[in-house]
Amino acid sequence: MKKKKNKINFVVILFFISSALHSMTIEKNIFFSSYLKGINIADAKGKIKVEANKFYLNFSANTVGIFSIISDWKQSLNIVAELNNNVLKSNQYKSFDARGKKKGHMHLDFKSLFPTIVSAQPDPREDERRKKINKSLLKNTNDPVIGVINLGLHGTCDNEEVIFDGKRRYILSSKFLNTEIIKKNDFYTEKINAIKCVFNIKKLEGYTEKEKKRYPENGYIWFKKIENNLYFPAKILINTRWGNFLCLIKEKELNNESDSL
Repeated sequence: MKKKKNKINFVVILFFISSALHSMTIEKNIFFSSYLKGINIADAKGKIKVEANKFYLNFSANTVGIFSIISDWKQSLNIVAELNNNVLKSNQYKSFDARGKKKGHMHLDFKSLFPTIVSAQPDPREDERRKKINKSLLKNTNDPVIGVINLGLHGTCDNEEVIFDGKRRYILSSKFLNTEIIKKNDFYTEKINAIKCVFNIKKLEGYTEKEKKRYPENGYIWFKKIENNLYFPAKILINTRWGNFLCLIKEKELNNESDSL
């Protein structure tokens, strides 16, 4: 009788743990500020939401300052993913961008084992500069944003992600370097305790010859703890052919002016 009671108690505990995990909700505003050689070139804002085992991220970006005159660029991203055991799996990726009157988009569906292009403009499948990627190589890939977040989502930053962006397939691999404090500045209203990682980009298929030479191969990324033992990028630094590209990222509680740490 005692063994039966213990078994019942164990089942009840598992039920409550499962319920707690699936009732977890995180919802924050998110802000990005990007710099090239120290000059602010673009800003973005949007929302991040974790509800039950679903992850939602959407934001809109645009060039700012003198760069908005040189290149009137705008982009919006809408991303949905599954969150299981502190790992994200892409469900949907939608990207829309415009440079002046020139517009484009990429809509990817990752719900099955093999992602599919729902629609794209221009369509990479009609681009003769790119070699077609064998479908079997796309199994269990993630979109570019989810791939970057996964690099340090669980706080260790020793990870490898296979990415498909609709045109190219590549591998992101990260390695933990050290813990670091990001100082308070004009963007961050408080100092941030972060983990610093190095990441590498291994180019695989779908690249044009120009992209192989032009696209970067490594960089650094800093993650900070947000909630429920989840970590989110706070800073990204990439050495490009045009100079150092820096992206600062912060979240804020809804209707709250202070940075969320």
